[in-house]
Amino acid sequence: MPKSNNYRFFDLPKEFSMADYREAIACIIDKYSKSQSLTSIYNWGNPSIPGISDIDLVFVFKDNSNSSLPFLRRSFYILNQKLRYLVVHPFIFIDESSFQNARYIYPDTNFKLLHGKNIKIRNISAHNKYYSDAALLNDIIIRHYPRDFLEQSASKTINARDTLLRLNSLKYSLKIIRSLTGEKYTEWNGKLKLIENLRENWFKSKDFGLLASLNEDAAKITMEIIEKFLLFLTENNLAKIVSEDNVKFNGIKNKSLFIKNWTKENALKTMLNAIKLKQEYYSVLPLELSAQLVEYSKGEGRISKYIKSKLSNDISYNLKHKDIIKERIKILNKQAELAFKLRHSDFAAFFDFGYRNKSGINNWILNILDIIRF
Repeated sequence: MPKSNNYRFFDLPKEFSMADYREAIACIIDKYSKSQSLTSIYNWGNPSIPGISDIDLVFVFKDNSNSSLPFLRRSFYILNQKLRYLVVHPFIFIDESSFQNARYIYPDTNFKLLHGKNIKIRNISAHNKYYSDAALLNDIIIRHYPRDFLEQSASKTINARDTLLRLNSLKYSLKIIRSLTGEKYTEWNGKLKLIENLRENWFKSKDFGLLASLNEDAAKITMEIIEKFLLFLTENNLAKIVSEDNVKFNGIKNKSLFIKNWTKENALKTMLNAIKLKQEYYSVLPLELSAQLVEYSKGEGRISKYIKSKLSNDISYNLKHKDIIKERIKILNKQAELAFKLRHSDFAAFFDFGYRNKSGINNWILNILDIIRF
């Protein structure tokens, strides 16, 4: 295990070619294309750096699909080692009508048809895109920031491949906050360029010191994103908290404490103290961001029910873009219902907040492991 600047690194990138990626996609299509009720397979995002980039696949099923997947197609983890490496993370499954409304989840994502029927994705108005971008960034922050980077800085242990992927994804969050606020935030450009160069030259330089440094920078940048997003929410009256109580969310991999009068300095201090004293890793976030999560909990479906069970308390709030949030959770809940019927073990939804599918012997085993691990 390589070491640099007191850091330890694991899961090092392996060299592959674009041909390997094409073969992997063809193999996955061949494996899944005969699945009952499957209508289409889409790719979103294009691998740009072989050996580092991943493959993002969405499987679209007919509405009201009821048949479970064959056991050997229920999990990304059943793929061989090479395929798992190139794909990196589990697949996404969605029903056809929900996929048509995918712009409410990812307003700017381009989906490329790889297999099956071409499904027309509905466009949304500029007004709805604006609010969908805000809701998307809210979810990204709860899912990833600053926890992903801060935990590695605190433990001095870095997953090299995963971090190279997560560093690259920062540019999409920065694009959203720039679009929402109309500000350029040029102070981030230098770090983005360093990330791009590190990825492009990784197999030549293997600069572990720079990777560690950029991981630390990313923790700071994500705190700045949160700060600017909070200002955006409050100045535009998108989220207003009426009650004063803090909110805690105890979801698997999404542990968060939402507090009143948030500042990045105090939040960072609280998180570092929790790590040092209790070995607890959770994000301390503005209370305003919890309103979307609480609104999700009021929907009808498995993810809404799960979120509600993991929230410490209810709060009073006003949300200007409540209709968009309701559209998002409707899609996520329908994905979770599809997961239950298919009995697959991959992502239950684009954003699942830690919810794990419970149908099928495969998921029964994984839920037992979750209890042991978390």
